[in-house]
Amino acid sequence: MRRIYILFFLLLLAQQLSAQNAPKIDPWNLLLNDVKVKYSFSFQYDGLMPKPKFGSKLMELNGKQIFLQGFFLPVDLTGDVFVLSYNPMSSCFFCNGSGIQTIVELIPAEGQEQRLKRLKTDNFFEVKGKLKLNTNDYTHLIYILENAEFVRQVR
Repeated sequence: MRRIYILFFLLLLAQQLSAQNAPKIDPWNLLLNDVKVKYSFSFQYDGLMPKPKFGSKLMELNGKQIFLQGFFLPVDLTGDVFVLSYNPMSSCFFCNGSGIQTIVELIPAEGQEQRLKRLKTDNFFEVKGKLKLNTNDYTHLIYILENAEFVRQVR
């Protein structure tokens, strides 16, 4: 009986060690680097619009829950649109010309809207949600985090 306990313990230990050594996927790394964005003219919107081409590793995350940390950006006067940015406001996509792949639109899960509305510009926080890659709906960003839930404020 003692051997069974020792064997069981060793199996658990081996599983824990292999889980610790498993490579962790950094979603921001894929969001920033596994996409090519070209711009083409849209007659409907009378301007250049992004046409992303997502890489295979990023496509594997499409529809899956991910965690992201980033800076809160206010982008509308009503406070009903939420954007997470890789960069703070001073160097964000809208202000400094970094790529559109540096921002993620957050669509809050039920009951989460008020938590997101409390955030201030450049609050650094963590959020989780289901990633949606957007290639052709210009009323949304190229990255959308659906059912977004506030996890914690980091700083």
